[in-house]
Amino acid sequence: MGAAGDMLLAALLDCGLSAEELREQLSLLPLQGYTFKSERTSKNGLSALQVKIQVTEKQPYRNLPEIKEIIHLANLSPPVKEKSIAVFQTLAQAEAKVHGIPADKVHFHEIGAVDSIVDIAGCIIALEMLGVEKIYASPLPLGRGWIKTGHGRIPLPAPAAVEIIKEFRIPCYGLPLEGETVTPTGAAILGTLCSGFLPVPPIIIESIGYGAGSKDFNYPNIVRAFKGKFTGSELLSTGSDACFRENLLAEPLEIMEANIDDLNPEIYNYVLERLFSSGALDVYFTPIQMKKNRPAVKITVLANPQKSHQLGQILLQETTTLGYRRQSAEKIMLPRQQTLVETPWGPVRVKLAGQPPHYHNIAPEYDDCLRIAREQGIPLKKIYQQVWKMLT
Repeated sequence: MGAAGDMLLAALLDCGLSAEELREQLSLLPLQGYTFKSERTSKNGLSALQVKIQVTEKQPYRNLPEIKEIIHLANLSPPVKEKSIAVFQTLAQAEAKVHGIPADKVHFHEIGAVDSIVDIAGCIIALEMLGVEKIYASPLPLGRGWIKTGHGRIPLPAPAAVEIIKEFRIPCYGLPLEGETVTPTGAAILGTLCSGFLPVPPIIIESIGYGAGSKDFNYPNIVRAFKGKFTGSELLSTGSDACFRENLLAEPLEIMEANIDDLNPEIYNYVLERLFSSGALDVYFTPIQMKKNRPAVKITVLANPQKSHQLGQILLQETTTLGYRRQSAEKIMLPRQQTLVETPWGPVRVKLAGQPPHYHNIAPEYDDCLRIAREQGIPLKKIYQQVWKMLT
């Protein structure tokens, strides 16, 4: 039905999490003056979980640096902190563009409210508790009309939500509905965290969660979450379409490139680290010759379309380039899986590409083989040979 922070959080909680354990994790945030509870409700005859965050003390309006400080001070895992800050960065940048001010100066209820902090951090905590490694969402349905805010009446979809949908290239469509279906917070969570927007990928569904919104429409106002494991089926997706073909996997991909001839070489490694930590699928440097025969480096970044804007900003911020090239492509892959092989010297993780029993590629995990070689005093190549022998 759309996406709002509380609905996404409720859907994840309904996938089998303990509300008490989630509440304990949320208590690690240095926030006071609110209560968190969840209860079942019904939306158009469908049972769903609804999360209610009630403010019990007056809260200050907070800007982005203040929210970052709150998250940094929390005794949460580094990935939860990093992803929470990334979502707030997405939200602040969208609001800043709408209001024509710097992101760090965005300072109003939509950013600083306790419920926004709890919704965003809560969703990421829930994903960690569920052990989720990849997130996909369907295209987003958008309502129409007007909504009252602290700035007066604004059109729907909310301007900040539309900015996020545009920047992350989230596919969307209109509903014949008066009302807000996608909030800026919901768009920011999905845009920042999702690997793609497409119909349900090939998974074995293990649990289903229904998260209810506070409003009532002619449609059931819920978000439905499927948690499961990839089946290894041959998914071919192009944009928001998906089909099965030729035993190959395909994913939409964006390629970003920048030619640089005046950056301190010591900085390249930091740029590499930032790009990978922000979700780049691959990054590589190519030596090139530019005009007047100047030696230079071409940085190439491969990314999911939803991550390309964020990674492009890193190229502009961290390097001396004045711009970058971006082109859409498609990544074609063999079906892949990971298995554990018990060798005479210990277990080795192995990546398999192709269909059993005749795999196209077998790649033992280098770190596992190196550990055994050092512990056992065995040639590294012998461990590789043993793994290949056991799998062929």
